[in-house]
Amino acid sequence: MKATSIRQAASLALIAGLGLASGCSGTQGAAGGGESAASKALVLPASATPSPALAPLGFMTGRWIGVNPNKSVNEEHWTSPMGNAMLALFRQVRRDGKPALVEISMITADADGVTLKLRHLHGGLEVPANRAELSVFKLKSAAGNRAEFVGTGKAEQVTSVVYRLVGPDELAVDVSFAPDSKEKGFTSNYTREGKLSFAPPEPPKAAETKLAKPAAAGSAGEAPKPAAK
Repeated sequence: MKATSIRQAASLALIAGLGLASGCSGTQGAAGGGESAASKALVLPASATPSPALAPLGFMTGRWIGVNPNKSVNEEHWTSPMGNAMLALFRQVRRDGKPALVEISMITADADGVTLKLRHLHGGLEVPANRAELSVFKLKSAAGNRAEFVGTGKAEQVTSVVYRLVGPDELAVDVSFAPDSKEKGFTSNYTREGKLSFAPPEPPKAAETKLAKPAAAGSAGEAPKPAAK
């Protein structure tokens, strides 16, 4: 009996050892394969190489968020340059949480220079009747984390749009209009994503209680009685 028990124990130990070795081998293979896949960089075609003309605009890249004085929120997200273009999505969120407007922008570098094109949309992505055409701006200057565009055609009333990096995580956009324009210039300040927090929701407003006017002397609904003589 003792010899039989020893042989059975040895067999079980051998089986367990083989299983453990097999499991370790499989784990190492998976890990090795994962590391190999992770370390393998995605190679883009040469056509995707960013145009050198867009290099001075690289500081605009990122997701930028700002709060307006009326507590609506602006968000502007610029992609990094790729090929001859970089794109942006802008949205404004109203105080009730719904989208107020959306804008899609594209900056391209072509033989005739660098151009910014902007499409303005309503909150439901409708195209405004008075802004059916694209707004087109030409790059005037770009250096030192600052870029200035000027409006052309239908957008010529916009005399200047300046993007400037005022800190590692702060972006300002200054918009100026022609003196005879009905619009007033403004500056939008943005903070880079990752440096944000949300305020707690506002408590619901208490219902207003109207106080009843005190009844005049006498019974309710009756005129005051004259004093007895």
